[in-house]
Amino acid sequence: MMVTKLLRRYPFTVGGLAMIVVVGLVFGTFTTAVEDKPWSEAVTYGLPAVIEGRWWTILTGLPFAITPLCYIAVLGSFAAFVGFAEHRIGTGRTVVAWALGHVVGVTGALLVLLAVDGPLADAGDVGPSAGTMAVAAIVTATLAPRARLVIRIGLLAYVVGSILIIGSLADLLHLVAVVAGLPLGSLFTRRARPPADADRALDLLRRHGGGTLSWMTTWPGAEYVFAAAGDGFLAYRRHAGVAIALGDPVGSAGWRRAAHAEFTAHCRREGLVPCWFSVGEATADAVGTRRVQVAEDTLIDLPELAFRGKKWQDIRTARNRAAKEGIEFRMVTLADADPSVIAQVRQISASWLKSKHTPELRFTLGGVDEAMDPRVRVGIAVDADGTVHGVTSWLPILDETGHPRGWTLDLMRRREDGFRPVIEFLIAESCLLFQAEGAQVVSLSGAPLVRTAGGPAGLLQRGLDLGGRLMEPLYGFGSLHAFKAKFQPRREPLFLVYRHAADLPRIGAAITAAYLAKPTVARRLAQPVHSGATTAPAAAMPSATTRSQVKPAVAANHRPAELITVT
Repeated sequence: MMVTKLLRRYPFTVGGLAMIVVVGLVFGTFTTAVEDKPWSEAVTYGLPAVIEGRWWTILTGLPFAITPLCYIAVLGSFAAFVGFAEHRIGTGRTVVAWALGHVVGVTGALLVLLAVDGPLADAGDVGPSAGTMAVAAIVTATLAPRARLVIRIGLLAYVVGSILIIGSLADLLHLVAVVAGLPLGSLFTRRARPPADADRALDLLRRHGGGTLSWMTTWPGAEYVFAAAGDGFLAYRRHAGVAIALGDPVGSAGWRRAAHAEFTAHCRREGLVPCWFSVGEATADAVGTRRVQVAEDTLIDLPELAFRGKKWQDIRTARNRAAKEGIEFRMVTLADADPSVIAQVRQISASWLKSKHTPELRFTLGGVDEAMDPRVRVGIAVDADGTVHGVTSWLPILDETGHPRGWTLDLMRRREDGFRPVIEFLIAESCLLFQAEGAQVVSLSGAPLVRTAGGPAGLLQRGLDLGGRLMEPLYGFGSLHAFKAKFQPRREPLFLVYRHAADLPRIGAAITAAYLAKPTVARRLAQPVHSGATTAPAAAMPSATTRSQVKPAVAANHRPAELITVT
């Protein structure tokens, strides 16, 4: 029973050990050294074997140990290192890592011997230990940072010490295998996200609802930790050895309380540094470690929204000017819009990005590809000639029934030579439309590195505040926050939560990499936010706004630009 269980869980390890034992018994190498056997040349690999054309020895020598006593080390190391790797990275990756390590270890050692004429030029060896040592080096990438550092130092000390003190061919193989295996760890431990995971996350989001950032967890590039009970998930991005959990966990109240512990355990198994990014106070309190405010969400409560009074003067002016200049607001599904509209949106976005002279930020900021999702709503401002002057995209904030209880502003772009207060106009008209449909809240999204609340701040918080001011000329975070203040929003802080200060340099590098990462191709899913026909976002809109009938632009200066290719 135990053997069957082990074989099912560790097939490569158990199978490899069994083969070594069976071959050793059959060929008598448990009692007699390989070099004393008449057929030893057929299985011993080394420089003489290569020179004499016995290239197959790299394979035939695998299931042996050089002496009977060496079987203890061969079997013990194979069971420990390969078994541990199979547990941490799976059978398939372990097989590939071991095979690659064996080939690289043997061939690399032979190349060294060809380049350096020394006493090992006539030596030979057998056994699987080169692959085993390579696997040991590779699997260290799954360990926690401190354990990873200690074990890697130990491995290097062992192989370097062995080559200096003993100096056998096996020691040279081990040295080459470990040195080659260490930088390969991230390739074997990075797990591809099954497409079904995103669908599963979306289903849970529909069932349990989410916050203002939750829709971003469905974007390509996310990885997931799912609740064992199937009642929730947490999404994260992996950069620079750090797992950046985005937003609050989605799911039942029990899962939201337990998610941080499950995420921490998952990161420990994967050898990642955990952190929680742009989470609310409830999640920060549940995690219970160190925190610093990194953004501020701006929320408009829709039920009582009315653009009356002096504080709304700028918004009323934008709406009135739009009416006088013939600028019309339309809410569309961009994926279904007229091709000329899509081309103009891409042109506007490309021109806007080019004018900034800075890299485009991603991660919590979507682009045109994300706006092409049929479940995302897009507001456009067009004139009588069909020219698009501005565009905003809105991500759904789902409730527990899968209905949008609100919308989060994502993409904001305006034509450089177009209607100037077009963004104020688009946001105002969108809010009124959402209000008429019964939505409760609009998020104008978080403003990075902005903090309006007073009170004492620690050294790290003051450093982030200073960083925001220094980056203002490049990205205008403060100016954007001031612009959003025109809509009289209430503000909620968003935090970065981390374990200890030693993690911060890697976390900073990882978050920077996440924002600058090249976007993954967005999936084009046509299914609605809710399965009911009357609750899909498109069905919730008046029929005249669900598909744009904008006339193609004909003016020479509005010629559609070449489409942006996003890979």
